[in-house]
Amino acid sequence: MLGARSLGHVEVVASFPEEPILRAPVLSTTPLIIRGAPALGPMHRWTPEYLSERLGDREVPVSIADADGGFRYKPEARGLHFEPMRGSRLATEFRDTASGRRLSMQQMSIPGSLPELRDDLVIPPYIPAEVISDINLWMASESSNTPLHYDNMNNLFAQLDGKKRFMLFNPSQSELLYPGALDIRTRHLSSVDVNAPDLEKYPRFAQAEYWEAVVEPGDLLFIPAFWWHQVSAPDISVSVNYWWRADVRDCACPSFFRQLHMDVVIEDVRGLFPIHDLRALGNGSDAVLALAERVAEQGEAGVAARLCGGLVVAAAKEACAGLGITPGGGFDAALTELERRGAWSPEEADLARRGLALAATAQPGRPAPAPEVRHLIERLRRSRLRWDQPAS
Repeated sequence: MLGARSLGHVEVVASFPEEPILRAPVLSTTPLIIRGAPALGPMHRWTPEYLSERLGDREVPVSIADADGGFRYKPEARGLHFEPMRGSRLATEFRDTASGRRLSMQQMSIPGSLPELRDDLVIPPYIPAEVISDINLWMASESSNTPLHYDNMNNLFAQLDGKKRFMLFNPSQSELLYPGALDIRTRHLSSVDVNAPDLEKYPRFAQAEYWEAVVEPGDLLFIPAFWWHQVSAPDISVSVNYWWRADVRDCACPSFFRQLHMDVVIEDVRGLFPIHDLRALGNGSDAVLALAERVAEQGEAGVAARLCGGLVVAAAKEACAGLGITPGGGFDAALTELERRGAWSPEEADLARRGLALAATAQPGRPAPAPEVRHLIERLRRSRLRWDQPAS
């Protein structure tokens, strides 16, 4: 392949630490294959034929690849192209090479969508169950492949039938991989086709380096959060992956800071907690301020400003709910009412307005004034602009 340079195959081991993976600093932790560990139990029998038998008459969504076997985001469809398929037809359709169609069952939540398989499901001991996000079934036709992308969760990938090949790029190389537009659907996708890179259009990709991993039936591949990966299936393949929230202290990398610009929806900063594991930083506003301080120290004052703005809005909502206030005039009216009732002092209401104004100016590529952001964090810590995050 022209462009990126291979660093070789990831390490393969026969055993793994008995304790769950609680910490994995994404820039220094490398992917790892566990081979021969008896951690999957009855899931070893999950072949395409077995899945067809178990799913029977149920219809499941199956995505259709492009002519070259690639599964790509379709702007007009706001995602991949899916068709419903009866479960009993899965093995036949996925093994049909004469038609030229490549198919994929992608990210089907086993706990949420596939009750027929729950009794077989095993959770390997390497995963901290309290922060697990989802467990998904994947099935792919031969000669199919995904775009280069990253996930913001730690991932243990279990190969059950067939083989898969991974190209894995350290998160530090994000700018060499041309991440997509900063929106919910394309922010984690690379613009580069790694199978046929256009180096005139994406010249920095020639400087990228990757590790290769080939997983066989029974293998477990650990992929730390934010590691970019492209996956191809040389033959028909059945896999299960386990995602769990990464400790936010481990996530300092370009993609994380870039993603926070969008994840920090100022109107609902509490949405950060289901995505990232913030428990080590405290609860509620304390955790958000601690994260703001950490990212500011990393030179990301704009992200820190957005975190402060989100904290202010959440604190105002909490205070209004506690007083039974439902102002119809927006955020400024809410602050005025909180000040009038003595819930917040005039100084605290002014601090809230200043924090939100600073957050509104923070955009990717447009840094916020770092001294001003640090001063804002210190003032928020001393204020009553606080709230607690309910236990999930």
